[in-house]
Amino acid sequence: MKVEKKIFRILLLEDSDFDAELEIRELRKAGLDFVWQRVQRREEFREALTNYQPDLILVDYKLPDFDGGQAIVMAKEVCPDVPAIVVTGAVGEDTAVDLFKMGATDFVLKERIAGRLSHVVLRAITETANRMEIRQAQEQQSQLNIELLRLATHDPLTNAATRPLFLKSLQEAISTINPQAPESAFFAIEIQYFRMLNITYGVTFADQVLVETARRLNSLCEEKDLVGILGEDKFYLLLCRAGLENKLPSLLKDLRNCFDRPFHLRNLDITVEASIGGVILKIPGETPSNILSQCEEAMRQSKKGQVFMVNDEMFAELKRRSLLDSEIREALTGDNLFLLFQPIVNLQNGRIQGAEGLLRFRQKDGTILPAEKFMDALIRTGSLSMIDEAAFTHFLASWKIVIDPLLRREDFRFSFNISPGILVNVGYAQRILDQILRGGAKADSFTLEILEEGLMPTNGTVWENLSILQKAGIQIAVDDFGIGYSNLVRLSKLPINEMKIPRELIGCIMSDNARLKAVLETIVGIAKHLGLLIVAEGIEEQAEADYLRALGCEYGQGYLYGKAMPLDELVTLVEKQDKGAS
Repeated sequence: MKVEKKIFRILLLEDSDFDAELEIRELRKAGLDFVWQRVQRREEFREALTNYQPDLILVDYKLPDFDGGQAIVMAKEVCPDVPAIVVTGAVGEDTAVDLFKMGATDFVLKERIAGRLSHVVLRAITETANRMEIRQAQEQQSQLNIELLRLATHDPLTNAATRPLFLKSLQEAISTINPQAPESAFFAIEIQYFRMLNITYGVTFADQVLVETARRLNSLCEEKDLVGILGEDKFYLLLCRAGLENKLPSLLKDLRNCFDRPFHLRNLDITVEASIGGVILKIPGETPSNILSQCEEAMRQSKKGQVFMVNDEMFAELKRRSLLDSEIREALTGDNLFLLFQPIVNLQNGRIQGAEGLLRFRQKDGTILPAEKFMDALIRTGSLSMIDEAAFTHFLASWKIVIDPLLRREDFRFSFNISPGILVNVGYAQRILDQILRGGAKADSFTLEILEEGLMPTNGTVWENLSILQKAGIQIAVDDFGIGYSNLVRLSKLPINEMKIPRELIGCIMSDNARLKAVLETIVGIAKHLGLLIVAEGIEEQAEADYLRALGCEYGQGYLYGKAMPLDELVTLVEKQDKGAS
């Protein structure tokens, strides 16, 4: 048997000098390297167990003031992992069984010490070493499992709980809600201008801001509380307190104070601003996702120096939004979505030369949802790209009979909005062109409008899709230019044909806002120098149209020329105009 340890400490409990010498000699003959200490009495034995810290204990069964069984019990209390072997004269079978029950590793009869003792000792030492090695491996595995679990549930930088853990904790808090005596509140905390900290001071400095934020939030926590992190700049805080509503003013003050004090980092004192929204958990059966939505909406409503708590009015609005979002999802497979078309006219002669397709949603009660709320719902539900493509596909499938008179005109185009992120999809351009081909239409009968922020910055796929669409004859328009990034260098390089100027700039014409007029005139001048067609949106007054025409805008749309209308009304309006002109 191989024993890893080189020098062993042996404690010998033996009152016979002869027997002690015999045992030591046998162990030396076995080649075991050891030191030893001999004791004879109870108190000596107890003291040696603690102070000598033996690796092996040899116990005589018959002793002056106590027996081997009591010694075994004492040894197992003080050092339970150390093997204890009884060396004795003849004992009965019952006594042997009792010794094993008390914890003896083995026993050796004194008349058989020769050859037998060394074998038993080496086996005991080896088995003990193996057990210790297995236990150490199990403990290491247990520690590794704990660390892996911690890494799976905690952010390695801030040690804040990650999404799975804080959602689980939030669900547990919801399951114990008492509406009459709420004991939990949940908060969403977003660090403002965090990207600017990254840019200005570097990633390492920004990371220190996160670490310090987590530390300050943790300083508010008691045993059942939890700090969580989501993304690079958003924290969550779950506070659980008996009598919460009475303690809430003090808790909110402490939470706000976490950001009222400057952050001292790298010998700098910086102000870290945060938007904070919270909700008291008092409605049984709520879902974590609803709580998160409520908190984040409250966070968006919060003002500097305040913590905004969800109130009844906000709760009702969020519930209304939730119902609306469900309707929107159902509408993807229903017939509540429809297109209206707003005329686009030539500002020089007033002739209708195109129309923008605008998607609308009819609610279950028959009312048309305002366009702004409809767009917000599409963004919230992640349905915008899907619906944009579906609307275009539906239009192409049904255009032939109704709008054939319009598409026979060489100068008439239908414009459709496409979602900002859709251009990053590989193969999007070819998919659109295939739809046009299957519908029997021509590519040069269409304009696709992309919001300015959807084009900046671009990547290779965006550029490829735009280039394919433009080469096929589809006009590419930048929508709402002037209120987004307005990156003129990027604009000059993009494969686009048209610029659409938003109502926010057109409105300055009647208000005589000199600065906005200067911006408007500059944008029109840039578009003309870049060879882009210019479409002004939201024209409501004839004076606005006259001003834009004088600036050099070619096209316009707005209530002055017609609101969004069904397709058959648009066809009738165009035909009536054509007849009047002839």
